[in-house]
Amino acid sequence: MINRYGPWMDTNLAVPLDATRCKVVFDYFLNESLLDDQDFIDRSLKDSEQVQIEDIALCEGVQRGLESPAYGVGRYAPSVEMAMHHFHCLLHANLSGT
Repeated sequence: MINRYGPWMDTNLAVPLDATRCKVVFDYFLNESLLDDQDFIDRSLKDSEQVQIEDIALCEGVQRGLESPAYGVGRYAPSVEMAMHHFHCLLHANLSGT
């Protein structure tokens, strides 16, 4: 994943460890003009950590749902992932030439 927030960019590489766990490796990139702005860097790292905490909670909830006996076949949650499904359909059509 690549995230860009103005002069701040980070990459997140999700490395599967097994069927239910992964390790995420973060790299951060900053515009040279802000390399000496420690306050900006500290705030940005704090904000990034908060987003990661929120993402972990979401991912763990999805994993619990996938392991639930109530879960049916499918890769998307139709009530909340319509935009993602649409994007992936467009991407597939573009890459396959259909």
